[in-house]
Amino acid sequence: MLSDFLKENSSWEEYVNHKFVRMMIDGTLPHENFRYYLIQDAKYVEEMLRALFRASALAPIDKAIKLLSVILTTRDKGLETNNYLYSKLNINQEEIKSAKMNDINYSYTRHLNYWAERSWELFLVAWTPCMWGYYEIGKKVVQSNDDLYKAWASFYSSDDYKRRVDIILENLNSISVDKDLALEIFNRSVKYEIGFWDYALSMK
Repeated sequence: MLSDFLKENSSWEEYVNHKFVRMMIDGTLPHENFRYYLIQDAKYVEEMLRALFRASALAPIDKAIKLLSVILTTRDKGLETNNYLYSKLNINQEEIKSAKMNDINYSYTRHLNYWAERSWELFLVAWTPCMWGYYEIGKKVVQSNDDLYKAWASFYSSDDYKRRVDIILENLNSISVDKDLALEIFNRSVKYEIGFWDYALSMK
């Protein structure tokens, strides 16, 4: 399957086993780094959703409706988790709105938007590492002894989130694309995910 080919030939392990992830698992990640990450992630998600809706206009209507319905109907649990974390870390919407996107976040979201404007299939390739990787990461981090990290991971390891991943992989594995180009796009997204963790550790 295309998903297996992309995962096996990318920097996947570096992404899902990054130091940031390992520190969440063992509870040694400072909360200030996690707070920084959450703010940047909120800005990423806003742009990612814009890209998704834009790309969906290029998709077969039945596939777009099925995928978007799963994404939107499982969104409440994610918002509930984020609101809990924001309350614990004293993050408000005004702070998120006024925060500047860091360089890796800006580049990553531009990457998604670029493909969203050109091809539904190649947008799927660019988008999959984020969604799929977080499910794998969530299953690891949910074992953390830090309640904040456990709460964060409870969403990404949930059945609701798995439904998202399943429909995305189903779509990814149904498309016909140049495998070399797909790998280039997929691995670039993986590299951006690695960079996202790097920036959250250094709080650049």
